[in-house]
Amino acid sequence: MPSREKKGITVKIDAELHNQIRQYLEEHNMTMAEFVAQAADNELHPKNQMKEGETMANTRTIAFQVPEELFQRIKDYLQRNNMTQRQFLISLIEEELDREMTERKSETEEVDENLDEDTEVESSAEDTEYDQAVDIEDEGEAEDEEQGFSMCM
Repeated sequence: MPSREKKGITVKIDAELHNQIRQYLEEHNMTMAEFVAQAADNELHPKNQMKEGETMANTRTIAFQVPEELFQRIKDYLQRNNMTQRQFLISLIEEELDREMTERKSETEEVDENLDEDTEVESSAEDTEYDQAVDIEDEGEAEDEEQGFSMCM
């Protein structure tokens, strides 16, 4: 397989950021070249692209504040998982909405099943009442026949 032509990129970055990248590389067993290529690719070709037909005109902004400690934890998580805040929050929101929808659907199905069971119990009770009424009529007809009465319908 022919290798692609490679070109170099040289940049100067803040020493603290450089240290964070080095730590990330060690934790993820990556080279600097792999990291920079992945970061550039993710920036140029985001994994969580807008759906077809979706434009900035039909998107809305959600903004809220969080405690500093939580913000740092989120920032660390995003860095470890190579995600943007937008990707992370959208995935969390979609997961929760899907979970809640599934839960509601399950509850609705349970209610429907209970209604079906109640209907079966009511039908069974009505059948029993009908059977008892027919039995009473049959007994009455038997008594009438014993006494010589008959009725045609």
